[in-house]
Amino acid sequence: MMPPRSDRPQPGARPAGTGGRGPGRPGGGGAPGGAPAGGGFGKGGRGRGGTQGAFGKGGAGRGKQRKSKRAKRQELEQMSAPSLGGVSVPRGDGETIVRLRRGASITDFAEKIDANPASLVTVLFHLGEMATATQSLDEETFSVLGEELGYKIQVVSPEDEERELLESFDIDLEAELEAETDEDLEIRPAVVTVMGHVDHGKTRLLDAIRHTNVVEGEHGGITQHIGAYQIEFEHDGDARKLTFIDTPGHEAFTAMRARGAQVTDIAVLVVAADDGVMPQTVEALNHAQAAGVPIVVAVNKIDKEGANPDKVRGQLTEYGLIPEEYGGDTMFVDVSARQNLHIDDLLSAVLLTADAALDLRANPNKDARGVAIEANLDRGRGAVATVLVQSGTLHVGDNMVAGTAHGRVRAMFDEDGEPVEAATPSRPVQVLGLSSVPRAGDTFLVTEDERTARQIAEKREAAERNAQLAKRRKRISLEDFDKAVAEGKIDTLNLILKGDVSGAVEALEDSLLKIDVGEEVQLRVIHRGVGAITQNDVNLATVDNAIIIGFNVRPAERVAELADREGVDMRFYSVIYAAIEDIELALKGMLKPEYEEVQLGTAEVREIFRSSKFGNIAGSIVRSGLIRRNAKARVLRDGVVVGDNLSIESLKRFKDDATEVREGFECGIGLGSFNDIQLEDIIETFEMREKPRV
Repeated sequence: MMPPRSDRPQPGARPAGTGGRGPGRPGGGGAPGGAPAGGGFGKGGRGRGGTQGAFGKGGAGRGKQRKSKRAKRQELEQMSAPSLGGVSVPRGDGETIVRLRRGASITDFAEKIDANPASLVTVLFHLGEMATATQSLDEETFSVLGEELGYKIQVVSPEDEERELLESFDIDLEAELEAETDEDLEIRPAVVTVMGHVDHGKTRLLDAIRHTNVVEGEHGGITQHIGAYQIEFEHDGDARKLTFIDTPGHEAFTAMRARGAQVTDIAVLVVAADDGVMPQTVEALNHAQAAGVPIVVAVNKIDKEGANPDKVRGQLTEYGLIPEEYGGDTMFVDVSARQNLHIDDLLSAVLLTADAALDLRANPNKDARGVAIEANLDRGRGAVATVLVQSGTLHVGDNMVAGTAHGRVRAMFDEDGEPVEAATPSRPVQVLGLSSVPRAGDTFLVTEDERTARQIAEKREAAERNAQLAKRRKRISLEDFDKAVAEGKIDTLNLILKGDVSGAVEALEDSLLKIDVGEEVQLRVIHRGVGAITQNDVNLATVDNAIIIGFNVRPAERVAELADREGVDMRFYSVIYAAIEDIELALKGMLKPEYEEVQLGTAEVREIFRSSKFGNIAGSIVRSGLIRRNAKARVLRDGVVVGDNLSIESLKRFKDDATEVREGFECGIGLGSFNDIQLEDIIETFEMREKPRV
């Protein structure tokens, strides 16, 4: 069957010629004077606005193609999102809160606000910060980025981060505590921390309490580690237990508190009756009061000549510890650890204080929770951790995670090295079987299986690593000051001074403040003190970008490790003048360098040689000093400068190139594009040298 002729009118078609500017073409979409758009048969027309033919392929016009869904979505995003730095980023309303974990990256932030990480990298670059999409950023950088985009950034605290981590494994410690009833709770022993000034008899007192000999095993009679021990004591006819923690100083006590481990119930402050209150005594007292724990004062060494317990009571009154005999509520007990005098009275005072001020109960019938007191790596046994059970009961064979360490409890031992099958609340034990060494103050908990313990430890380790990467930045050091000042980063040298005696610290401070370095830079002593360099000193140096100066003192245990981790520069001196000299040199290095012009030599022009390749060459004789290639130069004519800021671009002796030509010798000098040279001109060479500070 033949198709109908295209010139025959079709039903519903416009008459020929009604649309047009000329004769049409079959199939011409919207063709003037032709058939209707698309034509009845064959392929659709190619004209603009052409639609699909009745029996053929469509002829969508080139001018108005159909957009894909992706193109429409991108166009919509570009219309709704403002442009920052040439990229489109969804903005907040200024009140939208975005919660990020410590050490989060731009990718994490982008996921929260449904943005492209590459776009955020570009925005951050325009704000003056360079970072990759996966790099851990600090809170300050996120705040700047969030403010620019209209978001309020909240960095999750370590406590909230830990709670959210455990909740992801269906572990809710707060819900466990709320679910406990009075029937579940049983009385537990009090945990006592012994603190005080160095050499006031803390370890010997604990030795007397435990009826063992610990001091002789310590190096130099100074406690080298944190130990925890439990004793049994008869009080009012009842057998009572007490757990004692012996620390090498209040720094470790505070380190555990800083990690969220509130371990101590009662603090025993040891003060020597012959020495009285010393600087570290005050620091220990402040740390105990900050922890909010009751304090019992043990006035030790009352058997020594010159002992004056009443003086100690009077001194401590100034710090808010009022003895009961003075109408206060603090129990003072005079003891002698060496003579074993009144030790029972001290233990009774601790128990009375615990019974009066504290509710010491815990639930032993659940999975164990607690804190690591100390840990070390033993060559034969592997990682050995001393842990204190705070609630629940720890059994051999339990799967546990302590900080970033995890494993199955292979064995437990008490302070005497005897095996222990189960550890109840307030019981310190040594645990074997962990994968690595936890830190003092790391909390531990028992999990259902080893896989859960491993996953918790790995996530803690990743979060801790990201947090360290975010806040880790190289602190300033004495060697870096000149560079930092040249870059405009700092103009003040912050110092923390620690010494063995207050007189030496004051003398050092006075001498340092007398260093005259002008008004360009400043020296500021932000903290001074007596005693070992502590964790608090390192934390302060971290915040204020300071340098720690130790005069006849060293850092306390694990403080050097913290300083190295935080990038804090610590300097130690035993001669005061050496410290002053180093600081003075550093301060002068901070000053912006001053330069002065130093003349190298002069040469007189005796002949001029014309060269099409090198321009005018001055045939000269060196009158003074030397002429050096690439040195700066100027041309003098009758004492007037006719050319300045020139350079000796070529220097020859006859036909040979020369590096320098000395006085009395002839040479050819090329000054580059400067050709205005005349006979008897003087070419003077010079260089800019840094002027030394005096």
